[in-house]
Amino acid sequence: MSQKLSANQEIFSGSDLLAELAGEATQKLQALQTEEQDHKARSENLSLALGRIFHFFNPFSTHLNRIKPVIARSYSADPQAIYSNLQWGDAVADYRKQGLSDTAFFDHVSFRVRLTASGSVMVKRRWNEVETLKKELNAFGLRTVHDLDEIVRSKPNQEFFEIELAPDFLMRIQFQGNYDTGKIDLLCNNFDSFGLASYTLDPQETTQQLLDEIGRFLIGRKEGLPALLGSTRYLPKQAVYR
Repeated sequence: MSQKLSANQEIFSGSDLLAELAGEATQKLQALQTEEQDHKARSENLSLALGRIFHFFNPFSTHLNRIKPVIARSYSADPQAIYSNLQWGDAVADYRKQGLSDTAFFDHVSFRVRLTASGSVMVKRRWNEVETLKKELNAFGLRTVHDLDEIVRSKPNQEFFEIELAPDFLMRIQFQGNYDTGKIDLLCNNFDSFGLASYTLDPQETTQQLLDEIGRFLIGRKEGLPALLGSTRYLPKQAVYR
């Protein structure tokens, strides 16, 4: 059998087509190897960037939980329901990896803090806006002090109803590694205003300067978001869990 195979190889050894196909196969294999190496390098850079982010927000949370600053920034649920002079609550930085080993890539890094307004927050609506209000409160992670349905039932003949909202809410940001694109999806809930917002970042853009700017914004020492985030904002496709 081996002799027959060798004979066939000798017959086709001078084939231009086989030589052409062999060259194409070699090029394809080299391209796949290069692509695999590039993907591995991108994944390593992405995971390293997420690690840097966690190592910033972890001590950031610890320091701010001791300082307990009041944040001079307002959040408006509507023109009348405004949360202001926000007291910093307990903040937490956390991460998840893609596996249990020490060398596993980071999946995401998250940061959350509960903020509490200095005074009561009241919202006034018409009776036919009850269901709309429920949806808005749920989207923002807000809640009423008293049962909304009970308030509605107790005052059936009035044109408007007014209800007090709990003064606290959760602000959350999550840096999600997207290993398909090699980028970081920044998913936010109640970040610069109530509701969802999302951004996309290249790993090399997560510099110490950017993290410092985000940190200064969070504690009210910078009025606006970093310019880089303003240029990368997009509509969120998923909610950040509360």
